[in-house]
Amino acid sequence: MNNRMAPPELTGLIEIDEVGTVLYARLENDNERRDLSGLNFFSQLLTFRNVEEFRRRLDEFSKGPDQANSFHFTCDFDDGPVPVRVLVARIRERTNDARTKSLLVHIRKIDEKDNRE
Repeated sequence: MNNRMAPPELTGLIEIDEVGTVLYARLENDNERRDLSGLNFFSQLLTFRNVEEFRRRLDEFSKGPDQANSFHFTCDFDDGPVPVRVLVARIRERTNDARTKSLLVHIRKIDEKDNRE
């Protein structure tokens, strides 16, 4: 099993809007409780090489019919891969078209239990 820890910018609960702007963040192991609101999730927070693939996965979910979903993803960092589990849920505006307003993205490091799924 990979014992490498995911960076704190990666693990936790983050709400992003349609273009990736952070609306809310509650990160694991963030003792400073940094305010990340207004930063771009994809270009300013995520530091792995395959960010565009990750963004594509979130875009596909956003355009699909599901209210919530999860998937495994391997973040390709310069010093090696980090497998994570991503839980994602849409938040809708309360309007007639029920358009997706933002996404809740929860990212956590995969542990041994997850590898047995």
